[in-house]
Amino acid sequence: MTRSIPILVVTILGSFLSALVLTWATKNYAVRVGMLDSPNERSSHSVATPRGGGLAIVIPMAVVLTIIAAFGLHQDRSTAALLLVTVALAALGWFEDRHRLHIVLRLGIQGAAGVTAIVLLGPFEHLDVAGYSISLGITASLVTILWFLWMTNLYNFMDGIDGIAASQAAVAGCAMGIWFTLYDDHVMAMFSYAIMAASLGFLIWNWSPARIFMGDVGSLSLGGVFAVLALIANKVHQIPLGAFVLLFGVFLVDATLTLVKRTVQRKVVWRAHREHFYQRAVIAGWSHAQVTAAVTVTSVLLAVLGTFEARHYGPGHLWMPLGLLLISLLAYMVIKKERPLSR
Repeated sequence: MTRSIPILVVTILGSFLSALVLTWATKNYAVRVGMLDSPNERSSHSVATPRGGGLAIVIPMAVVLTIIAAFGLHQDRSTAALLLVTVALAALGWFEDRHRLHIVLRLGIQGAAGVTAIVLLGPFEHLDVAGYSISLGITASLVTILWFLWMTNLYNFMDGIDGIAASQAAVAGCAMGIWFTLYDDHVMAMFSYAIMAASLGFLIWNWSPARIFMGDVGSLSLGGVFAVLALIANKVHQIPLGAFVLLFGVFLVDATLTLVKRTVQRKVVWRAHREHFYQRAVIAGWSHAQVTAAVTVTSVLLAVLGTFEARHYGPGHLWMPLGLLLISLLAYMVIKKERPLSR
């Protein structure tokens, strides 16, 4: 462990500084080629802003994974699965930031990346949530690919205001780095901390008022990589999936409830809109910075509960209800803020 500290420091500093510089370079490139996100009635911003900045997060991630693979630092197939998902979803996202693909083709590419990861790692065999374990049996692969697709796309759905997706990535990367360290998996911990550091480097440019957006290249890649990290943690270290449900609780609940609501209302679920709780909070009068700060603080608290779940501390059946209570309080604050507007 002691010998790995200098490597970890270099990884964190290198990822942070490279993301900081790469975001600046990507912003200049996006302006030059006209890769701009122009405001419309579904936007939460008011000026045309460069997009594709998530490339600055993806490149350090890919470099760290390549180094891990080149030096054989991780002996199982985890590195191969993570590198494949990172590159495939980054390529898809970069193309999406420049052009637009049909939803079927988009999901097909995501599905192919997810299936390949499952072939390399195997599926979830049990759902361990709130102290309960459910054997998945013949549905294991189906549940795992649905987890992968939902994580990939919900991260994209939730990247709608300044700083929110990068802040969540920083919190998640830090939490998972701690979890892998506690299980003596210092290589996956190093990769997780690289995600944290690169996200913070990008966040300096993306904090409100954002000078560049993450774009699909960042949000799709982060969502897919987080889904695979959860699978690795579960398969290799038996970390319950419930720990990751808590860690990404704000994103999971907001995106899922909004999807269900739009489905019931027979709306096109993949079309851009402003119906997520975090978007409604901005419409109600909170600034992007206030909403992102509230989500980040809640995510940090959820990460603490997720750590208890990951390490099987205390009464495991309590952490999930407490997490849902935190998220419910955040949602209640949004609804309460909206009430004067509806009168």
